[in-house]
Amino acid sequence: MKKYFLLGAPLILGLLITVVLIGSVSRAQGPEQENTAKIKPYADSNPTLGENEIQSSDAANQPIEWLSSDPPPAGVDIQSPPDRVSLAGVADAEAIDATYNAYLRIAGAALKPRESNVEWTGAGGAGGCIYANDGSPYAVFNVPVTLPQGATVKYVRMYYHDTNASVNSSAWFTVYDLYGQVVDEWQMDSSGDTGNGYVTTTEFTHTIDYRSYSYVLNWRPNDLGADMQICGFRIYYASPSTAIYLPLITKGTS
Repeated sequence: MKKYFLLGAPLILGLLITVVLIGSVSRAQGPEQENTAKIKPYADSNPTLGENEIQSSDAANQPIEWLSSDPPPAGVDIQSPPDRVSLAGVADAEAIDATYNAYLRIAGAALKPRESNVEWTGAGGAGGCIYANDGSPYAVFNVPVTLPQGATVKYVRMYYHDTNASVNSSAWFTVYDLYGQVVDEWQMDSSGDTGNGYVTTTEFTHTIDYRSYSYVLNWRPNDLGADMQICGFRIYYASPSTAIYLPLITKGTS
């Protein structure tokens, strides 16, 4: 009996060590395997929606909403985003104005399509708003954002004209890395069909760093025609503490 015990002990010990090692390797590789199974085009930036990633469709493979300004993967259709009141964020402009000390306004007419499969025109005689009038309603329009280095962005607001009861447009404040990949985005969707309106992102904090990132406002109409127009954006930010101001020059009197 002792002989069999002595021979069996090393075998049992070896098996235990092997199981422990395999379990450790599986735990170490688990998160990486899970991440590769997800389609996550950028970091989570909208806590009201959870992770900004493709959500599983049903067995019939129905179209699902694509939450990024990036083109969707092959086989994924774009759905118009539903009305999301939670994305309205701060509805009172004065509440923002009292908190942050600087703003950047960009007219809708400054946006241009980043693709050639759409035609666009200015809205009305003034031309401050634009809309897609032919081609793909899912083509993305954009404009670069120029803010002071070190500025802290807290809100972005989209001004729009929407008279389509079934379709909403989407916009994003997008952060790109130096090789054009999306690092982060904050989304806004038009809502309703009452004409002129605006929507504001939920509050976030991002410090402008042109050494590492580029910044763009993206807009996808999801519709063709004057019933879906982009009229402009307003970025609310806090000036950097190192901002340099021009000296105040006054005319002396004697």
